[in-house]
Amino acid sequence: MARRVLHGLVITALLAHPARALAHDEPGATVRGETPRRAASDTTFDVATLRLIPRGSAAELLSLAPGFYLAQHGGEGKAPQLYLRGFDAQHGQDVEFSVGGLPVNEVSNVHGHGYADLNFVIPEVVDRLRVQEGPFDPRQGDFAVAGSARFDLGVGDRGALVRASYGMFNTARAVVVVAPRGERRETFLAGELYRTDGYGVQRAASRASALGQYLRQLAGGSTVRVLATVYTARFDSPGVVREDDYERGAQDFFGSYDLRQGGFSSRAALLAELVVPTAHGRLTLLAHAGVRSLRIQEDFTGFALDPRGDRYEQRYDAVTVGLRATHRATFRLLGHTHGVEFGLSARHDRTAQSMGRQRYADEVTYATDVDADVDATDVGMFADLDLHVLSRVHLRGGLRADALSFQIDDRGTMLVDRTMRVPRGRRDAQGFQVGPRVTAEVDLGAGFTVLAAYGKGFRSPQALSLGDGESAPFAVVHAGELGVRWRVPRLQVTAAGFVTHVDRDLIFDPASGQNVVIPESAATTRGGASLLVRAAPLRGLELIASGTFSRATFDATGYLVPYVPPWVGRLDAVYARPVGRPFGQPLTLSVALGATGLGARPLPFSERSPAVFLLDAAVSARLGPVELGLAARNLTDARWRDGAFSYVSNFTPGADTSQVPVQHFTAGRPLSVLATFTVYL
Repeated sequence: MARRVLHGLVITALLAHPARALAHDEPGATVRGETPRRAASDTTFDVATLRLIPRGSAAELLSLAPGFYLAQHGGEGKAPQLYLRGFDAQHGQDVEFSVGGLPVNEVSNVHGHGYADLNFVIPEVVDRLRVQEGPFDPRQGDFAVAGSARFDLGVGDRGALVRASYGMFNTARAVVVVAPRGERRETFLAGELYRTDGYGVQRAASRASALGQYLRQLAGGSTVRVLATVYTARFDSPGVVREDDYERGAQDFFGSYDLRQGGFSSRAALLAELVVPTAHGRLTLLAHAGVRSLRIQEDFTGFALDPRGDRYEQRYDAVTVGLRATHRATFRLLGHTHGVEFGLSARHDRTAQSMGRQRYADEVTYATDVDADVDATDVGMFADLDLHVLSRVHLRGGLRADALSFQIDDRGTMLVDRTMRVPRGRRDAQGFQVGPRVTAEVDLGAGFTVLAAYGKGFRSPQALSLGDGESAPFAVVHAGELGVRWRVPRLQVTAAGFVTHVDRDLIFDPASGQNVVIPESAATTRGGASLLVRAAPLRGLELIASGTFSRATFDATGYLVPYVPPWVGRLDAVYARPVGRPFGQPLTLSVALGATGLGARPLPFSERSPAVFLLDAAVSARLGPVELGLAARNLTDARWRDGAFSYVSNFTPGADTSQVPVQHFTAGRPLSVLATFTVYL
């Protein structure tokens, strides 16, 4: 059934076509038409004013896109858990991320394949956010299963910004941004310091981040851009609370069973990009390198697996280098201008990773589940055509090919003949993946545009799951989308229907603390629909509202994929107006509102978690160079479950473990108020 729907969408895509890129006069967060759209759900947001809405990090800007929801149940220094279009993308396994051109997803991270920690991004320097839902663009590579997101960095208000915030739970934040006047918006230097005691047991966190970018125009129209980042964080994690313990009063809603959970994270990276104009287009060359370190201690099951304790410690260290080159050109044919682009990318990751089980009492490691070094290489290339077939019709299509190879030095052991354990040893594997991507768009007039898209994407395998000489088994993705956009002055409405099939899915296993392939998750299908409304009905008022329904099922059984919210709704509203000039200085008042709604999430064993509704608000007043603001998250102080699970656990030392699964949760943020003082120089 799913394949028939996909085939129908492909046929529609071949009969339809693309519309012109959206211009600056669009309402709300405008879209800049630098890159042609690949689907109705391909959207770019200018986020300058939208930063007024209370958010915990730059990553939470992703909620502007339909169907995106982020959970932060592992601590403020850990990568958020991501949900998009029926996917529980964990910490990045199904969404490809880049920041200023720097890839973020981590290959074969022991905590989660594709782990994407965006906490190093300082919200004040995020200029634009592009979200592509679905693998419909040949430029999208590994991990672009549910889609991809690109954070472009820049500062529009030139000068300097000094910001200090303080609020509940002894939360403090300081930010400095220097954006020299006379330079391009891409040139800036920014730093952030942050600390908090957290809103409950085991929720303290601290971080420090620096981001710098410089863009310079060269002779002949060429540009060179350099991006550098340094980041470090330390965080505590509360783990889970059993629902039955909370209901009978044995555990507090914001409590924790294990006070040794948390972690450390650091990153340093450098990127250089050269853009050279050519006779009919432009050539882009990019190189990047970085080092990464992550340590996480977590305990999901207490003493259910071993009477000494089930807490595990995971470590991941990586050195990454990469290159990318693209050439885009235009040509005339049959009275129309068309585009063509070719691209090549190469990335190498040298990683060391381990996972050990620790005794509850003293953190001594008594068993090692993972101890390995992995070298992963990804070489990809693509070709893409943008054909202007008729005055109102575009056809975009391309092909992407990737080769991934792995060398694994596995020091872990395996049981042989039930009596002896031997090292797993060295092994290597390689695999190839080729996938077409096609988009069709037709401008119907009167503001209506129809878009259809089909794409074959992929996700690379977790390296430690590979055998020697194995042809690396990619997760293959077939996705289709049919959508319509209606745009008139100050209003844009986008509606889309989508279907996605994955032949080798990954599901979170609390016992191992990893995402694994299980028989029931060998193949999954997701279908649904989304609606996005962007409006500017009044001067100074910006509105973005979206709703997404998705149904994700296992092909073999028809059961619902766990943890995925079937309904995700979001409203972002900002109203800012100048109201006078007291003391000869302009006075601007701003009000911002953010609302999130989640449907009841399915859990394993036919359980469900409660639905969620959250309301955030902020007000600010700026008089000349000085601004005062007050932001509140979870304005109604709702008791809600950020993470919800169902499995077997035992958090009582020495007690027998019942094999009956129970619900577990991590408590969501209560009412939190933060005051901010900003000086613009």
